[in-house]
Amino acid sequence: MKMENLMETNRLEAFYDAIIAIIVTVLVLELPQPETATIAGILALKVSYFTYLVSFLVCANLWQYHHLIYAHVKKIDSKIIWLNILLMFVISLIPYLTIFVGNNPNSLLSESLYGLDFILVDIILFIMSRYLIKINEDSEYLSEVLDLKNAIIIPFIFLIIGFIIGFLGYPIAISIVCLITIVRSILYSIK
Repeated sequence: MKMENLMETNRLEAFYDAIIAIIVTVLVLELPQPETATIAGILALKVSYFTYLVSFLVCANLWQYHHLIYAHVKKIDSKIIWLNILLMFVISLIPYLTIFVGNNPNSLLSESLYGLDFILVDIILFIMSRYLIKINEDSEYLSEVLDLKNAIIIPFIFLIIGFIIGFLGYPIAISIVCLITIVRSILYSIK
């Protein structure tokens, strides 16, 4: 690897922070208001609130995980930048898919696209993590932080299980498994 192709992470981290902030802002702005200012009006939007919660936690978890990783990354290259851009593209679909699921909670298509977005995030994180370890081979701690089994592989397995349950006739299982996966990741990260 040529040293002149390696760069620092500051600008990438700032860009990622900005994208996550925009996504979270769009998420809350797209959250529908109740038709009436009553408990019944609020309860009528329970699916929208649930998908908002899942999506917000996904964004918060991804931001925290990215911050944790890049606190130990000393060098990146253009491949890492493009993997991050691809990751941000996939993450940027979360507000759209959140509304799609909120409006169509029992639709296998909306739930599948929502879950597929999280699967794509996991796949991109897996590829990026492996490559970061490779180009930062002198960082022992980075290998520990990028615990692929707990951070990426186990959530991926959960998401596949959610897809199977969803295809067996219970589409909302995909969103429920997304929530379980995110809560598990958050709890694992605070240990």
